Amino acid sequence: MNRIDRLTAILVKLQSKSATSSQELADHFDISLRTVYRDIRALGEAGVPIGLDQGRGYFIVDGYHLPPVMLTKEEAGAILLAGKLIEKMGDKSVNAGFNSALMKINSVLKGEQRDYVENLDKYISVVKPHIPQDENFPDHFLADLKTALVHHNLVEFEYYSKYVDASNLRQVEPLGLVFYTGHWHLIAYCRLRQDVRDFRTDRIMKLRLLDDQFEPRFNGEYKHLIRTLMQESELQEVKIKVSFDIARYISDQKYYYGFVNEQKQDDGVVMTYMVGNLNYFARWLIMYGDSADVVEPTLLREEVVKVVNELSAHYHTADIGLSP
Repeated sequence: MNRIDRLTAILVKLQSKSATSSQELADHFDISLRTVYRDIRALGEAGVPIGLDQGRGYFIVDGYHLPPVMLTKEEAGAILLAGKLIEKMGDKSVNAGFNSALMKINSVLKGEQRDYVENLDKYISVVKPHIPQDENFPDHFLADLKTALVHHNLVEFEYYSKYVDASNLRQVEPLGLVFYTGHWHLIAYCRLRQDVRDFRTDRIMKLRLLDDQFEPRFNGEYKHLIRTLMQESELQEVKIKVSFDIARYISDQKYYYGFVNEQKQDDGVVMTYMVGNLNYFARWLIMYGDSADVVEPTLLREEVVKVVNELSAHYHTADIGLSP
């Protein structure tokens, strides 16, 4: 990147945040701190009002705005891809907001960029299993939850627990939103349980954003709690080992079964999943015969044996009239 392009990019980055440290700029643009200081000085000499907060970093003084930034074809295409993902992985509130923003972005594209995006749109799709919508679960609360996270508002909602097949009223202090196993999860301190809990947002029946605010208990450091919460919830960690051929074959469908990560070894790939139903997972696993093996837990291995025995009894030659 030449210096003119870098100066423009630094200006855009400063405009996009309330404050940016010199180290963050150096890391982002892969330049030295000395170069950062030179570039900031050059922008100042060019008339850009840049201030410095010793505790936070550089910022653009209020009142100064860049003219509309024109997107390249690659940038416009990246936004299109993001929109396809959001369409399938967001909720109704997020989809509405993004579609509105995307329309505004498209309105300022030049003819060449606009034609590129329209043509690319024909060839891009994200496939996700269709799940019938239950009117009791409107699934449009992500926008409210984002507001609660930023402003530290208490949230009250009715939450359905599949484990006990019942719902109850919860009042929580939101800590973060996490997407895993194909769903959005709210990580929050539950005042009913007096502990941090994991709530699937598509199981929230009614939600109310309260005016009351709270002091964050973990100062945003909630990510280390996620794995513990997953293990303590109705999900159970399982590990399987598959051959390299099978690992390539299931590269897409594994995400529908709670895939978390994988680790290559000399004789195969060890995959970790978070599973809600061992019997369901066992029935999928036996498709791969002796090319897949259970590493842990023992309960899953027992479940596989149970399913195989049931199939053997069901298809016994005496039952279907075949000679042995």
